[in-house]
Amino acid sequence: MTSQYDADAIVVGSGFGGAVAAARLAQAGFSVIVLERGRRWGLGEFPRASKLDDGWLWELDRGLYDIRWLDKMASVQAAGWGGGSLVYANVFARPFEETLDHRWPDHLRRKELDPYYDLAAHMMGVAPVGDDPRTGRTPPRTQLLEQLLEHSDKAEATVRPNLAVTFGDPDTWRPNVHGAQRRGCAFVGECVIGCNHGAKNTLDHTYLTAAENAGARSVTDAQVQRIEPRDDGYTVFTSTPSDPDAPRREWSAARVVLAAGAVATNELLLRSRDIHGTLPRLSRKLGHGFSGNGDFLTLAELRGDREDMTTGPTITTNTVLDVPEGRRPVWYQVQDGAFPPPLNDLLDSLLPARKARDWWRRRVRGTNPRQTFAVLAMGKDSGKGKLRLDAGGDATLAWDNRWQAALYRSQVRVGPAVAKLLDARLYNPFTWSVLRRTITVHPLGGVRPGPDPATSVADRAGEVHGYPGLFVMDGSVLPAATGVNPSATILAATERAIETVIRRSGQPEWRAPEWGAVVPAPVPEDAAFTSQSKLRNATKGDGLVFAERMTTGRGKHPRVVLTLKAEIPGMDPFLADQAHTVPMRGSIDVEDIATRVPIAGTLSLFPRGRHEAMSYALDFHDDEGNAWQLTGTKAVRSRNPVDLLTGLTHLRTEITPLASETGESRRLVLTIGAADLFRLGTSISGKGFTLARRLRASARFASFFAASALRRRSPGPTGGPRTTTSPDKGPSARR
Repeated sequence: MTSQYDADAIVVGSGFGGAVAAARLAQAGFSVIVLERGRRWGLGEFPRASKLDDGWLWELDRGLYDIRWLDKMASVQAAGWGGGSLVYANVFARPFEETLDHRWPDHLRRKELDPYYDLAAHMMGVAPVGDDPRTGRTPPRTQLLEQLLEHSDKAEATVRPNLAVTFGDPDTWRPNVHGAQRRGCAFVGECVIGCNHGAKNTLDHTYLTAAENAGARSVTDAQVQRIEPRDDGYTVFTSTPSDPDAPRREWSAARVVLAAGAVATNELLLRSRDIHGTLPRLSRKLGHGFSGNGDFLTLAELRGDREDMTTGPTITTNTVLDVPEGRRPVWYQVQDGAFPPPLNDLLDSLLPARKARDWWRRRVRGTNPRQTFAVLAMGKDSGKGKLRLDAGGDATLAWDNRWQAALYRSQVRVGPAVAKLLDARLYNPFTWSVLRRTITVHPLGGVRPGPDPATSVADRAGEVHGYPGLFVMDGSVLPAATGVNPSATILAATERAIETVIRRSGQPEWRAPEWGAVVPAPVPEDAAFTSQSKLRNATKGDGLVFAERMTTGRGKHPRVVLTLKAEIPGMDPFLADQAHTVPMRGSIDVEDIATRVPIAGTLSLFPRGRHEAMSYALDFHDDEGNAWQLTGTKAVRSRNPVDLLTGLTHLRTEITPLASETGESRRLVLTIGAADLFRLGTSISGKGFTLARRLRASARFASFFAASALRRRSPGPTGGPRTTTSPDKGPSARR
């Protein structure tokens, strides 16, 4: 460090980006000053009393939460040494590659960032929730959510995400990999109001400990007001929040890393460009592309006498949903969230506005706080918000909720479905129900990365165009919603960016010293995303079910009764399939062979390029456990209504043993009687999340069936062999 500067690098903010930058710069031998406006929160110091002057709000007494009303959206962030990690819900999740659109450059995609995710997972000490060490049981809330979809086609959608929490004995202190003392989680569900137990792996006990171990200097109670270029570096001016009358302080360094969070970083740069005029060359795209990460919150109260829903870490499960809305899919995640009783008590005394207070006491206060939990959703919003300065020089947001119509509509629909499955009452927070304002705890964007200052604000390493040595490394540089909790992506992106900066500075081979201990971390959310991606492709266009019953008729031998349920998962893949394959399962009763045994296989319904109208291939085991196969066809001789009805209700069948010693093949005709035909018609039902989608699927199937039946006719004597034969001679069924 030269004597003209206070340090080689100044890092503004100690959250997910700033903590990584400080640790790596210090480990690489740079002198580092970290400026943090908030205080250090010690064990047992986080607020719990139901009064505002207990340290809850930044605006009141430099408290824990800083709530910014950005016109039609509110942003909630933490203030303190460790930034947002002090109050986040610990989730370490990676976005699914398929959900990242064209706005995501290569250096922020999974292929590039996965090694850095692994490094960050090692630094943060992540693991999924296990059993409560004091009860030996999985938290009741976890059990409830895991059972919610276990018997549906979305069973694989719910996983236990990795959490930055120390699990194990809650009464024993032990050092983590950074030497910070931690003890096992006590499962009190208070992660989002600050962990007073010492189990949460917040940044002050992980990256920031590593930074201070390597010589970084922390300066709390220092709020950055402006930045000015100075010689070949920068001067940063700070005020003292605890003492408004204290003189302004100046700090200088060759490099400055801005990591104050998406709102504050954009605000600081906008002021420097538009008010102070100290950074006039900043891109005109500054503030563009702001995202709330699709955050949406609902509260659920379980009915009846249920177990305590507040135990465990704040979030223990993550359910990935891929829901069609209109003509495109909407990806988002739903997570359970403990609603801490201290927060419940605080809100009861916090709401001074009569409208909000009446809503709270009417809708929430009469509920059982131990049986109430949050349902948290986040998805892919438009990311088209624009941060700008109001007349007072504070950030405000140009944002239209209508841009998010598909996402919000789908998220709101989840409520009634969850309520029915859980036997719960759900209600939206008053900010949405009364004010129609969304709240984000994951503000992102505004400093889009790219090579061209005409379309972006910073380069791939976060260096601001036109200002060498000035970097942005926080959620501001993420170009769109991650669709998952974004903290892991901010960590990984900063790991990659700061490594690039250090290598550019004359250490081309530099690597973080922890790399040798890193092993690939499990990514449970990938399995959930993959399963739902496959399910979406299989169910595109929504599905349909119907049931049919066919028999040989009374008095016929051998007597056969075949009952089947058909399920078309999605009309789009069904119509695109040349064979129009329909999975079928049910039961079969064959005289002297099988007594109501399960049967399963496929129906090919009006296959293209083939003469038969329908072709069945089904397998079953007889009463002795021997394998049999049923094959058969339905054929239409002409468009004459009688021939058409006869062809579609008569299945010419062969039942064949798959082992010759089991018995002989049986050839027979199964028919659908008048009553069974009526039941078949009334059983046709569309599958979809809304009535409109179910009706549309049914209508598409009816149209396909009618058109195909009228076109289908077996060739006559001059057109080749018929696919039908008389019952006594058996069918020439295609196999």
